[in-house]
Amino acid sequence: MTGVGPLLGEVLRLSDDPFLMELGAGALDDQPIAALGDISGAVYDLVRAGLGGRPAIHPDAYVSPKAIVADDVVIGPGVRVHEFSTVRGRTVLSSHVHVGYGCEISRSLVGEHSILSHRATLGCCVIGRHCYFSADVMTPSCLINNGDMLRPDKPIFFALPDGRRLSTGQPKWSALIGDHVRAGSRVSVGPGAVVGAGSLLETNAAVGTAWISAGTRVPAEYRITSSGGNT
Repeated sequence: MTGVGPLLGEVLRLSDDPFLMELGAGALDDQPIAALGDISGAVYDLVRAGLGGRPAIHPDAYVSPKAIVADDVVIGPGVRVHEFSTVRGRTVLSSHVHVGYGCEISRSLVGEHSILSHRATLGCCVIGRHCYFSADVMTPSCLINNGDMLRPDKPIFFALPDGRRLSTGQPKWSALIGDHVRAGSRVSVGPGAVVGAGSLLETNAAVGTAWISAGTRVPAEYRITSSGGNT
């Protein structure tokens, strides 16, 4: 820990992901989470610049003709995006990511070899390597008490291990999720959640503003609501 809170690399090391490392994203590992704020946006900017003149969608990736992929997306080698899924909003899918049927991914980063099963909805989320999300997983990204839900302006606070909160400065920020995390069906994570590597979120768990230590098993029907800076 530092005086400005944990570093990104203390939860998720981007330099461990070869595709992201090659394109310069590993430089963010030594940055405080709170100072980065829009983590996925910072990754997108570095990765897009690192590509130079190379295509944003790797020639080895498969995108179903029935999927929607916006121009502001980077897709690595071996990625598969299946039918009726949407990927948009400055998103980066690292190598060999699997996006199943009917998913929506916006303003997010998904690390190498991670699997999103069916109907996952990710917004303003950062996911590490070798994660598995089952069907109907969702990462809420803004506070329900904003005056205008289409234009939220209340900043998200994320949890620290000691129960304190730090502001991201962002009105949309869902979750930071480490490597090798698994989530059962109908799981909700965020806003303001930090989930350590190797954790297991059982079916129907709902994790709001919480710090989940590495290797934690979060039981089914677990509920934690936002507190502190998030209400």
